[in-house]
Amino acid sequence: MTIDGPAVVVVGAGYEGKRRCYERLAALGARLVIVDEPGHWSESLADQIAGTQWLATPISGDPDADAAAVLGTLERSGVRPDGVLTFWEDRVCEAARVAVAMGLPGNPPEAVDAARSKVRTRELSARLGLPTPMALRVDGFESLPGVYKLVRAVVTPEHDTIFRAGSDLLLEQYLDGVEFDIDLVLQDGACVFSSVSQNWPTAEPSFQETGLHLPPDHDKKAVRELVDLSVRTVQSFGFRRGVLHVEGKCTRSGPRVIEVNARMGGARIHQMVEAVWGVDLIEAQLRSCLDLPQELMPSRKPRCAVVNAVVYAPATGQLADLPFTQVAPEADLGVELDIFAEAGQEVAGPDHTFATVLAELTLSGKNLRHARRRAAQVLRDPPRILPA
Repeated sequence: MTIDGPAVVVVGAGYEGKRRCYERLAALGARLVIVDEPGHWSESLADQIAGTQWLATPISGDPDADAAAVLGTLERSGVRPDGVLTFWEDRVCEAARVAVAMGLPGNPPEAVDAARSKVRTRELSARLGLPTPMALRVDGFESLPGVYKLVRAVVTPEHDTIFRAGSDLLLEQYLDGVEFDIDLVLQDGACVFSSVSQNWPTAEPSFQETGLHLPPDHDKKAVRELVDLSVRTVQSFGFRRGVLHVEGKCTRSGPRVIEVNARMGGARIHQMVEAVWGVDLIEAQLRSCLDLPQELMPSRKPRCAVVNAVVYAPATGQLADLPFTQVAPEADLGVELDIFAEAGQEVAGPDHTFATVLAELTLSGKNLRHARRRAAQVLRDPPRILPA
């Protein structure tokens, strides 16, 4: 499918791995206007993707102020877009405000704000009578000395720009069970597509993600109940359209939503969903922001299985080698390697709680057993770390 040349404003381009999203939007026929802060890597896309315009706008972390800045930049540049979107979690609140201000399709800022804040998510879910974990604010160091100090050290704008908008901590009830990612497509308030990825057990005590696979192989009834709760939650929040990413668990007490993200899932999730179900989430988001009807034709059965594995530093020291990087990438999610570290780099192991992410492997197989076996073969030689 090719859409005939609409101008689409991208509010915040995110990390460099999202380049794939913008290349796909351009291939679908969109003319991109990317708005991001000065010095951002995405400025290079103006030269690399035909018809793309890049505009610099200062970012403070305040959604109202940043949306006003984006609107001012667009007005001064004479840009009259046909749609507004973002694939970047940091900018979902601003994108919703820009769309409303310009009279373009989008979800209500109130719904997006509620999803963006864990506190608001919990409060609204409780008011709506939706199953939700118990939670309370952690406002003092004395509450949880060890953990608080550890987490507080990394919850800073210097560590991640997402914390410009705030760095409050929330103490929540621990949820047992298996975690899932649920990717939804809404049209006129109805869910027209859902895809479920099953997360692997996280690394303890940091809860760092270790990987996932799709389709899931968990109890079908439990998964279906979690999908139903996810759909009811986003609908109750006020979401009406677009691609959303919900994270939740199947617990002994039933399904529970952990968080709602007012954007498409990150990393290579759109490629995984397309490989398994034949649904292009990027096209779905583009159609939504242009108020075009969805034309989804998902496969009735999984076309393959996909595994995504996260590789962490097994020890603290200097990274000497990543043997699996010698594997050549293949087409159609045969083997995809995203490398985040290089030889000679100092890395942290599990003894530092938050281990350094070295790489992510994504690949497909004819079924889950086949995909797991292929992943084990690629990763059979672990990273080599020289003692510090």
